[in-house]
Amino acid sequence: MACLNEDVDKVIERVIAWVASHDFIGEAIPSFSVHVGCIMSAMLGAKQVVHPDSPDTVWAVPCLEDWDKFEIKFNPDESYFKMTIDLIRRFRQQCDDRLLIVRPTLISGLDILAALRGTEKLLMDLVMIPDKVKKALDDVDVAYKKTLDMLLKEQGVDIFGDITRHQMYHPGSIGVPQSDISCMISPQMYEEFVTPWLKKELNPLDAATYHLDGPGAVQHLEAICEINGVDSIQWQPGAGEAMTQDWTELYKQIDSFGKKQVLGGGGVLVEDHEYIKKLCQELEWKNLFFVTTATSKSEAESFLHELEKICKG
Repeated sequence: MACLNEDVDKVIERVIAWVASHDFIGEAIPSFSVHVGCIMSAMLGAKQVVHPDSPDTVWAVPCLEDWDKFEIKFNPDESYFKMTIDLIRRFRQQCDDRLLIVRPTLISGLDILAALRGTEKLLMDLVMIPDKVKKALDDVDVAYKKTLDMLLKEQGVDIFGDITRHQMYHPGSIGVPQSDISCMISPQMYEEFVTPWLKKELNPLDAATYHLDGPGAVQHLEAICEINGVDSIQWQPGAGEAMTQDWTELYKQIDSFGKKQVLGGGGVLVEDHEYIKKLCQELEWKNLFFVTTATSKSEAESFLHELEKICKG
């Protein structure tokens, strides 16, 4: 978000200095996200508003009033999308040999319709006019795929591979699908309004980590894990009390479904090394991905050595 309010060249200088001042140990790869807001909702007509109390948070203002008159289509001339393309190009000019570019999260499916329509109105529409919602979901899928295709080319994924906001790398393309609104709908509605378009969203990707957000979304876990294109699950507890709970049993459930999993919530980092070692002992360690930090290279190497002994033992 810094690029919205600062000189881009200065941001690039700071990012390059950050990479040069850190050691990336294990599977860690330096990367930088060019996220400037929800470019999908902006492209489809929603005004982007920076939250006054959180300059790193951008909200989409609902704009969809009439399903019959609202047009959903790919618009490469939209200002936020053009800004994103420009940022990718400027970073690549100076950073191709230093780091990978993380493209913005392309929110799709019901979540993007919730941003355009407003969550309460959309939930009513699922019951009152389901066919109009499904038609809109088809249109969103077309716009999403055109947007993704252009971003993949600009990133140079065919040359460098791809990396997610969770810093998971793949030699092909990898995405992070989600359905945060799913915590408000039944399993039957999930199968009707989410699953078919989630499968379409996964088609152009080589791998995907599903962002499972909040205790209310756990009811759909089994259905999500039955989808072949979902390779791993990233659990985000949400806010409040859920953030302090021990979710080991949920991790074990994900394990039982045979899916890999990304540890860490919104901030991604898992700072507690003892907790990581505990999970590597209790779960299928080969299926775990996490990002952590250390105060020195020797501390990082010592921690990795301890993990290696746990996994071999």
